[in-house]
Amino acid sequence: MWLACIFLVILVSCKPLKRAYKRTIHRQYSRTQTAYLWQADVIGGTELDTGRFEVLHYRYFSNRPHISDTWYEKEVFVRLKQLIDLPVGQAMPVPNAAFAVIGFDRATWHFEQFAGIAGTITRLNNSRTQPRLRFDLQYVNWKKKRQPLLRHTFTFRLDSTYFERTRKDYKGQYDDLRLALKEPAKVKSLDLVTYAIQYEKRNGRDSGPDTLYSRLGELYNLDSLSLHLSDLKSLPEGIGKLKRLKKLDLGYNDLTEFPVVLYQLDSLQELNLECNQLDSIPKAVRQMKSLRRLNLNDNHLLEYPAAVNGLTGLRELHLGNANLSVVPASIGRLQHLEKLGLRGFWNSKRRNQLENLDALLALPQLRSLDLRGGLADSVRLPEPIYQLHKLEELNVEWNSLDSTAIDLRRLPKLRKLER
Repeated sequence: MWLACIFLVILVSCKPLKRAYKRTIHRQYSRTQTAYLWQADVIGGTELDTGRFEVLHYRYFSNRPHISDTWYEKEVFVRLKQLIDLPVGQAMPVPNAAFAVIGFDRATWHFEQFAGIAGTITRLNNSRTQPRLRFDLQYVNWKKKRQPLLRHTFTFRLDSTYFERTRKDYKGQYDDLRLALKEPAKVKSLDLVTYAIQYEKRNGRDSGPDTLYSRLGELYNLDSLSLHLSDLKSLPEGIGKLKRLKKLDLGYNDLTEFPVVLYQLDSLQELNLECNQLDSIPKAVRQMKSLRRLNLNDNHLLEYPAAVNGLTGLRELHLGNANLSVVPASIGRLQHLEKLGLRGFWNSKRRNQLENLDALLALPQLRSLDLRGGLADSVRLPEPIYQLHKLEELNVEWNSLDSTAIDLRRLPKLRKLER
C-alpha cells in the first residue's frame, strides 16, 4: 500500500507526466472547431444566421466529468464586412473599427458574454477559403482582472453548406425573440417565458425586460404571444400594432394598471392577467368586443370588477382570490359565460369566501365552475349549484364540504367532479 502511495506522489510531482495526463484528458473530453462562414451574423451568441457579414467562428467544447457543470463551451466570433479587411502579416489590434470580436462563455448553469476583449489578431495567409489566423486575446473577468481568452493559431475552412444543414423550419412557433425579429413574416406564435428567465439569469434580477421587447410590433403576423414572467411594469411599445393577435399571456408580471393599449387589439380573444397587481378594471374594457377568455386570478382586486360585465361576449372568466363573499347579480349580463373560476387559495389576503351564489342562476350557459377553496365554511353544497342544469364540471376541493353528501342525482349532466 505504501509503495502505491509513494508512486502516486511521484506521479503528481512529475511535470512531464502531469502534462501528458492533461493532454490525454483534454483530447478525451474536449474538442475544438473552427469555421469560416459567408453571409453570416452573430445573434446573442446563440445562433448563426444568414446576414451581411463574414464570420470566423472558433468553438471549444468540453464535457469533462467531475465538475459542477456537466459541460462547458467557449465561442469566439470575428465578424467582418469582408475578409480582405484583415491584411496579411499585420497584427491588428482589438478592438478595431474594421471588425468586431465577440465571445461567449456558457455552461450547464451559466451564460456570459466576455467583457473588454483586447489583444491582437494576425492573418497569416491570403487564402479566400482557408484563412489562417493567429490569436492573442484577453478579456476582463467578473473580478475586473484581465484573463487569457484565446492564444493560438487556427485555420478556418469555408463551410459553404452550413446554413443548408442548420436552417430550421420552426413552423411559425418561436421562443427566441432575436431569431423571431430576423424573420418576422414567419412568426405566428412567440413564447418568451424561457427567454425572459435566461435574460434575467444573464443580466441580474434588477435588469428589467430585454430592450428588444420594444420591437415586438414588427411581428405583424403574430397571433399568440406569451410575456409570462417577463418582469413587466408596463407593456412594451408597439404592442398595439399586433392587429392579428388573438391570444396574449401577461401572467406573473408587475402591472399595476390595466394596459389601455390592449383596446387597440381588435382581434384579441384570450387575455391572461393573473398574478399582477391590478386593483381595478376600467369601464373602457368593454371596447374589447372580441374577448372571449379573461383571467384575473390573484391580482389586488378589492371587490367584484363590475367593468367585466361590459364584455358581453365572454365565454370564460377567472376571478380567483378577488376578495369575494358574494357573486353580484350584475354578472347575469354575461349571458354567454360557460366557464367561471372563483377559487380561493388558503393563505391569500384576498381569498374568496363565498356565502351567496344565487347570481349564478342567471348564467344559462354555465358548464364549468371552479370553487376550490373559495366557499365560506359550509358542510353542504350550496343549493344554487344544483339548479345549474347544464353544469358538466365542478371543482370543490380544499373546502370544508362533506363531499359524501353531494347528491349527484341532482346534477344529471355532471361529467367531472373534483372534491
